[in-house]
Amino acid sequence: MNRVVALMCCLLAFIAPAIAKLTSGFDYRVGILDADLVCIVSQQAPDVFKVDEVFLATGPAVETIRLPGFQLATEQKYGPDIVEPITPNTRILMYLRRKKDAPSSWEVLDYGLSFSWVQNPEQTQQLRSFAEKGVDLRRRFEAASDIRDPLRRTTALWPFLDMTACGPEVARRAEEFLKSAAPVSGDYFAEHFDKLPYDQRMDLLRDAGEYGGDRLHETVKEFISEQEKIFDDYASANKLGDELNQKQWYSLPPHVSDSTGYVYYGAAGLAKYHNREDLPVFREIGMWGVKYGMDQPSEAALDAFRDMPDEENLPVIAAIRERFKRGTYGVITDQPDGLLKFETLQALETHIYVKSIPQLVPFLEDDGFSEEAENTLTKIVGRDLGQKSGPWLAWYEAH
Repeated sequence: MNRVVALMCCLLAFIAPAIAKLTSGFDYRVGILDADLVCIVSQQAPDVFKVDEVFLATGPAVETIRLPGFQLATEQKYGPDIVEPITPNTRILMYLRRKKDAPSSWEVLDYGLSFSWVQNPEQTQQLRSFAEKGVDLRRRFEAASDIRDPLRRTTALWPFLDMTACGPEVARRAEEFLKSAAPVSGDYFAEHFDKLPYDQRMDLLRDAGEYGGDRLHETVKEFISEQEKIFDDYASANKLGDELNQKQWYSLPPHVSDSTGYVYYGAAGLAKYHNREDLPVFREIGMWGVKYGMDQPSEAALDAFRDMPDEENLPVIAAIRERFKRGTYGVITDQPDGLLKFETLQALETHIYVKSIPQLVPFLEDDGFSEEAENTLTKIVGRDLGQKSGPWLAWYEAH
């Protein structure tokens, strides 16, 4: 059984060979949701493949497939690739779709990765097994997504979030359907929140606001607070001080280090509610990150501030900028102006307040950010005072 990588490219008017490279193993789940045709083929002529068996087809019957320049190659760790011949005995399983700009032409899905081959027809059953499992997964997913009742649809789609069983691609598609069922899916998420595996909870948490629902909104806020307390209690009990150093960070128990990730993802998900009443929560999260020298919670706060500007955010933005100039976790950053500089400016760009001026002026001295800073300052003042800090600070002092 071979796993292949297909590379199909065009140079000017010429078609270069599309080379499939052996890699770590065919994944029957990748590409299956977008396939117009799942079939086993054999070569009829150069670039032309006869369809021997069809497992799924969304259009009229297809007898042959043309794939210009198609070859099979085995990638070598050292030395040139070995091109494997396509013989009369070669059988290839392909996940195909019609090209958008040329519906009569076909392309292999997943950037040419969605196929596998055997060189002995007696091994074709292995390809059939892949195809049957892939088509079964698609049929089950389609049946779940076609349910009209939002709660029943949410319940039916939820198992497809399991990346281990269904793969990342199917899980992502399930997320899209579940978000379209908000706020019902948000209520379901909240109901099952405590039972979710760590990885799945982290993955869903960052988009919590897109699932909606008051119940999930409150659940996420409470969860963030609980995770902060886990870290605070450990830091206090172990006399870690306000700022962790690198050694202390890497010696944290798993549940304590996990709590920081939960705060970050929780804040990201909470921000997607775009609820201005949550701003005090984000200010607290931003300062919590400053306290321990953890940039990710503070970054999440800056993202929320960018979308929900308020004058009361400004002291927190200033504290974040000042703290992370010197790095994080006790490690001095090699970035010239520290961490979160871009994120800080992004937040300040929406804060069109006179009190923002002292924080914006330093960005005028940075060629990479000066234009954005000057544009924001101009919006605040009402006219452009140039690229030097003096006139802007003078205007600020006068007002």
